[in-house]
Amino acid sequence: MARRPSSQRQYVRQPMPGFLEFQHAQLVREPPSGEAWIHEIKFDGYRLQARIEAGAVTLFTRRGFHWTQKLPRLAAELSACPDCILDGELCFIGADGQPTFSGLRAAIGRGDTDKLVFFAFDILWRAQDDLRRFPLKDRKEVLDDAIAPALGETVRAVDSFPLGGPTLLASACRLGLEGIVSKRRDSLYRAGRSDAWVKSKCRLAQEFVIGGWVQEAGRHFKGILVGVQGPKGLTYVGSLERGFSAEPGLLKRLEPLKTKMNPFKTGDPPRAHVHWVEPILVAQAEFQEWTASGKIRHASFKGLRDDKDPGEVRRERPEAEPL
Repeated sequence: MARRPSSQRQYVRQPMPGFLEFQHAQLVREPPSGEAWIHEIKFDGYRLQARIEAGAVTLFTRRGFHWTQKLPRLAAELSACPDCILDGELCFIGADGQPTFSGLRAAIGRGDTDKLVFFAFDILWRAQDDLRRFPLKDRKEVLDDAIAPALGETVRAVDSFPLGGPTLLASACRLGLEGIVSKRRDSLYRAGRSDAWVKSKCRLAQEFVIGGWVQEAGRHFKGILVGVQGPKGLTYVGSLERGFSAEPGLLKRLEPLKTKMNPFKTGDPPRAHVHWVEPILVAQAEFQEWTASGKIRHASFKGLRDDKDPGEVRRERPEAEPL
């Protein structure tokens, strides 16, 4: 596949780069259909980039942090691959066979990462060839060949389904999965978010920046106050009051961040028994709905997202939904 472009200009092979910016999916209300698209299960985990060169493996988070030392077994398994850069998702598979974000957080927190699974769904580079300039359907063929030496319990390929986006989404929701990602078969790999990749979710879920926690003196921890970035800065959108068993050490992470300043610029958060914190931690949450006033209802904490930049956390809106 990695051949000279049809422009007749000589293609100069390039040395393999370090970290490459990820492509991300745009949220939509309904998945697309038709032969122009393929569909994949959306995994509930951490995005991960694997760089393999001469058997040496470097693992990057979506923010470009090195996680190779955190994931020694995965690095060892991937070392069998030829020189390449892979895009995929790191997951914890529960007893029911489904990915769970809380299980992933717990495993990483304990340093017990040998059973985590890397689901590879794209390849960005092979040897000295930049594959991002080729269509997804061609990259998939190269991906299958590149990861073949590493396939097993730790490294797995993501199945792609050529038709039936709405049907696949319905099946994913019945199984309790997060949703699906639909991708244009002819799309090139472009850093950032675009409509070439779109995601459809079974339930509302996204990241929020933590701005404080609620706890009366001598009483139990009651919840956290969260927000998203807006035109005027961090905007309060509600509280998370359950699900904290997924992160037993949360309060220990919050206490060193205490500040006297309310970090929310808009949104009118409560003031009683609130302990403000510097807005640098990101929480993953599920919730029932957005209200007309821009607040979340019936929200549940799922875990911290150390791989997300708080400055980039904004309200996710379906492509056709107005601001």
